[in-house]
Amino acid sequence: MVSLCQLPRSSADAPKRPLYAVPRCCRRSFHLPSSRRKEGLVSTGKADSAATELAAIYHHAKKIREGPSRKRPFATLPRMPANDLHLAVDCAAWQITAASETAGRFQPVLFDGHSGLPNGVYTDPGTGALITGAAGLAAGMADPERYQPDPLGMLYASAHDDGTPDPIAAVSAVLAHVANVACSQAGIPITTLTIVDPRTWGHRARHRLSQAATSAGLPAPNIVSTAAAATAFAGGAGPFVLVGTAAPDLTILDLSDGSQQLAKARICDTTAPAIDEALVQIAVPDGSIDRDWRMAREVQQVRAILAVQPRAPLLLPEPHPPAAITRTDASAAAQPHLAQVDDHIKQLLADGDIDIADITSVILVDDDPIISDLEIALGATSLPAPIRLRDPHAVSYGALRLVRPSSDQYGETAATVRLPRVRLTLASLARVAVLAACSVTLLFQTIATADPYTWGIDIIAVLWPEENLALAAALAVLTGWAAAQLAPTTWVMSSGADDQTTTGLLLRRGFFGAAVLGLVVSGLWGLGTGVAVGFIDDTFVTAALIGAAPIAACAALIALAAPRIPVQQIQGWLHRINPPVTFIAVGAAGVCLQRFAYGTVFYPDMIWLRGTAQFLGAILLGVATGCLATRQSGLRLFAAAILGLGYMLIANYTTVPYLTSAFLVLIAWWALGAAATTITGSTPRAATWFNRWSNPLSSTRGAPS
Repeated sequence: MVSLCQLPRSSADAPKRPLYAVPRCCRRSFHLPSSRRKEGLVSTGKADSAATELAAIYHHAKKIREGPSRKRPFATLPRMPANDLHLAVDCAAWQITAASETAGRFQPVLFDGHSGLPNGVYTDPGTGALITGAAGLAAGMADPERYQPDPLGMLYASAHDDGTPDPIAAVSAVLAHVANVACSQAGIPITTLTIVDPRTWGHRARHRLSQAATSAGLPAPNIVSTAAAATAFAGGAGPFVLVGTAAPDLTILDLSDGSQQLAKARICDTTAPAIDEALVQIAVPDGSIDRDWRMAREVQQVRAILAVQPRAPLLLPEPHPPAAITRTDASAAAQPHLAQVDDHIKQLLADGDIDIADITSVILVDDDPIISDLEIALGATSLPAPIRLRDPHAVSYGALRLVRPSSDQYGETAATVRLPRVRLTLASLARVAVLAACSVTLLFQTIATADPYTWGIDIIAVLWPEENLALAAALAVLTGWAAAQLAPTTWVMSSGADDQTTTGLLLRRGFFGAAVLGLVVSGLWGLGTGVAVGFIDDTFVTAALIGAAPIAACAALIALAAPRIPVQQIQGWLHRINPPVTFIAVGAAGVCLQRFAYGTVFYPDMIWLRGTAQFLGAILLGVATGCLATRQSGLRLFAAAILGLGYMLIANYTTVPYLTSAFLVLIAWWALGAAATTITGSTPRAATWFNRWSNPLSSTRGAPS
């Protein structure tokens, strides 16, 4: 605003920045209603404190104390930093298994000592909180209507029934639960996420899954099929591999084409009941039983027990007593379906356009009695002897091997490469020249329109627009910013240029130079203004440095982080941090016209020029402010129209300083956004932290079981 040096000025308190409450559709808690705690469904106390601790640790590895719980690796994979954690989550029908990799070491993720985690979500009727893990399952058994046993399936199908949680929020809560446990075991945050699922994910389904991961504060996930992950773990020899699961289904993969799926078929006899349905009929021949997700889950548990024991109890709802199911019963239930194996294999070979002799490996996944029967059925064909994967974490390990962080994400960065460069031309300096011209114009106008107060021949005070000088100083730093951006892609000298200098080094030197030289020039702008008006006072330098310091600080942050930008992102990043020269030049023109209207004495016959300059300057400043406020084209057009009209109506001698200051703040905000983009692009940990806290759903967390 206009400042009068050496005269008393009132100091009003600056308005405090408001604090915004973040809306949450689900809470980071797994407490049950008090009535359910009394029923003994889950134990509270230590589990609650553990949940709080895990939630605090997640994505904040620095809070973990040094000691046995925080392992520090001694070696890393090629091109993979030691502090990166790759998490693979195998989303089976009724439970989730997970494994993690850091520094080339694989370890399973255990949930209170168990290999699997129930993948359902319970919605607390009182608070609407999403309860995951064993606590959610216990609550769901007592209140099945509020339990969603397969949120990932709901998200895949984009189905959302009344009374069930939003699939994206539900999957986000489950993923956050798994991530919290994995981070507490590894002691570092997750930088790469892989989801294993037997289904084929389309574009929209992948987008919904990415939204769920982002809401949990996790990176965008890779999606791997169960067959491909199992093949990667077993090391099946190509070119073609047959993978079978306990669904039961069969899949043919082409390993010569990156584990490409050629054909897939579900083994079934449409005239016979499904395997699970047949087991229920064996237990209750008359069929007088309610079948819901609890019954289906109980049958799956029986099948898991039969893999290691000859008999298993099948718990039935009242008034039915428990029934004993044997392996013979499971084989009888599967027999009608497995009798169709030959026909399905012939159809698979026809779909894949290969011969049976081309299949060099057979892999069977899951430790299930049906797999044993499937192995016998496949043995009657001319296929190779199958490989059995009994480890519950085998598929997760395979996904980690299949989707290891590659050089695309952790390899070459700006610090290790050189971009193709062209010779410096006048056209490439256009941005620099426009910003420099705006800065110098504002500086000279500040000097020309300053109004000194004299006592005799001495100047005792000066009335001058300090916001204009601050804007001129800020544009001086942006001029250096634009010049630094040219450093990695242009030659400065026609000969003798050091071709061995990397892009990262050029960026670091350029932006550090822009920050330092920008502050120096800003100080000179302030001193020069004082000398030009004939009144030396530190207020000139202070105003200039206040305008320049935020942008110089952002340039320094970019200098520190830019060398770590991955090679594949450099071009897009350079475009993102381009100063919006057009909008800045339009805004600077508006500021100059406003100052011209209010800081110049007009003859009576030229008074119309003041009104014209005032209105035109207000419109230009409003349009530039609206365009700087957002990056979305639709909102930018709307904001420019509204602010341009609004500024024309409210601009006057007392409001122009505030409007100019708002424009200066938006320039600093743009610079801060460019610095944040650089930091998140160069540091995966910063990107996941930013996603976690900038997204309204990022506080969603699952609770440990």
